[in-house]
Amino acid sequence: MTRRIATAGARKNFASLVRRSAAGERIKLTRYNKTIAIVIPKKDLEALEDCEKQPEAEQQPAPEHPRRTRGKAKQTR
Repeated sequence: MTRRIATAGARKNFASLVRRSAAGERIKLTRYNKTIAIVIPKKDLEALEDCEKQPEAEQQPAPEHPRRTRGKAKQTR
């Protein structure tokens, strides 16, 4: 589960947030109701770093989506 907390509250309860993250919880830090940072457990960071170390040939490419245009297509005369 991901908990959302405002940065002002995070400053007041930082030690508690660190304990929760160390226990496996992901915590989104928000400012003006927008996520600006995320505190994640060490095991999640290690998994991300392992993904970054994989050679590009082994990584799954992102699926390509056809580009969509808005409005009507231009007509030629």
